[in-house]
Amino acid sequence: MNAAQPIRVLAIEDSENDVRLAMRLLRRAGFAPEFQRVQDLAALQAALVQGPWDAVISDFSMPGFSGLEALNAFRATGLDIPFIFVSGTIGEETAVVAMKAGANDYVMKDNMSRLAPVLERELVQAARRAAHREAEAELRRFEVQLGEAQKMESLGTLAGGIAHDFNNILGAILGNVELARGELEASHPALVNLSEIQKAGLRARDLVRQILTFSRRQPQQLRNVALRPIVDETYGLLRVTLPAGVELELSLCDEPLHVDGDATQLQQVLMNLSTNAWHALHGEVGKIVIGLEPTHLDAATARALSGLVAGPYVHLWVSDTGRGMDAATRERIFEPFFTTKPTGQGTGLGLSVVHGIVVAHQGSIAIDSAPGRGSTFHLYLPAVNPPMSVTSVEGAAQVPSPGHGEHIVYLDDDETVMLVVVRLLERAGYRCSGYTTAAAALAAVAESPGSVDLFVTDFNMPGRSGLDVAHEIATIRPGLPVVISSGLITDELREQAAAAGVRALLEKEDTFRELSALVARLLATAG
Repeated sequence: MNAAQPIRVLAIEDSENDVRLAMRLLRRAGFAPEFQRVQDLAALQAALVQGPWDAVISDFSMPGFSGLEALNAFRATGLDIPFIFVSGTIGEETAVVAMKAGANDYVMKDNMSRLAPVLERELVQAARRAAHREAEAELRRFEVQLGEAQKMESLGTLAGGIAHDFNNILGAILGNVELARGELEASHPALVNLSEIQKAGLRARDLVRQILTFSRRQPQQLRNVALRPIVDETYGLLRVTLPAGVELELSLCDEPLHVDGDATQLQQVLMNLSTNAWHALHGEVGKIVIGLEPTHLDAATARALSGLVAGPYVHLWVSDTGRGMDAATRERIFEPFFTTKPTGQGTGLGLSVVHGIVVAHQGSIAIDSAPGRGSTFHLYLPAVNPPMSVTSVEGAAQVPSPGHGEHIVYLDDDETVMLVVVRLLERAGYRCSGYTTAAAALAAVAESPGSVDLFVTDFNMPGRSGLDVAHEIATIRPGLPVVISSGLITDELREQAAAAGVRALLEKEDTFRELSALVARLLATAG
């Protein structure tokens, strides 16, 4: 025997007997109705708020209160459940008016046997409409998620293009600073100003590098990484972003702390949490603290943190002095698309991304928050030992030996950068030929392949990329060492460069400081 279907019915009716008859008929049809009877507008409005209800049945004509008034009050709530008139006085024309006003159907009291089939049909239709709305909402959520992904992809593409042009500008500044410093006596007063220019240029270089790192979308690769530099870099980005009324503090231990992680994703976690902390201040004066310390979780504490295992962990936290969260908000805070911000001011993706990254790093995240007490997000990541340091027998700070007239070909589509690099290499003792087009540089090598000792090329150029040039060089002069300089070095570029036989990749913004030393090492190896 099938179990009776539970149903909560709100009955708008002045006759208790009529309601009981309707409920008896519903029980005979396989329903298990629970009902409440109301007979005036105030009671109806109160009952609709209290809910929840599965269906509403209403008489059409009652003393001092009409069925159409009841229908209008019901419609004002926005509920999508069956509303059925059950009346002995409703005529065909009035029934049509009621249906147009939003009633689902009507049943005459002299034919009450229709009530159960009508209600069953309308409940099925309401369930279908609810499923359709949920599907549409899910589609909208996916569209938002796709839009965010496309936005980040566009940001990465834009950042790559900006990096190429901006790094060329920075390169010209830093390169000319290097040239000017080399032409002045050690006691020259202008060296102080040149040092300040160099410091500013290096800060700009680091800022571009951080923006590039943050905008990249690469597969997760967990490596042994130190957390302190990630926190310091994030602090630098936030310090220039947060408004004057927000105080940003660090609470860091001196002990070096390492985890197996993806540095880019961990920085994204810190940025998202810190941005969330900023928004929690709601434009008021407040404080955000980023903390880092070692900790050891016992078995009970570890199990409480989403089933971690006991052992050493790194405790990373972000706290704010904002308004805090109640228990209901804390329960849902990591759900995708859940947000407490007004419509249009947040996607609800930031903290769900944080949660996903932390879980992917075999860690856990906990929240300490209450209304009026601010919030602290606690991250626990498994601690690992620092990697073994490798000491070079030659000494890390050894000054590269000067060149002895070796012939270097340098290719860059930016003429200013090309001229500065040529001057730097010539000052380092090399004979350098500079070109701004790949065709001219390749033609020069093809004309006298044996006279070239090393080829350095930019990666992002019109017509041919640095990889294209490297492949052509391998055909013209097999074995010739090739270096590619790029403002955006990705894992994909590293793999492709290795396959093309490229000896080294160089960050574009480091060209003027590191190229001479790199050339010396490669020539020594080739020799």
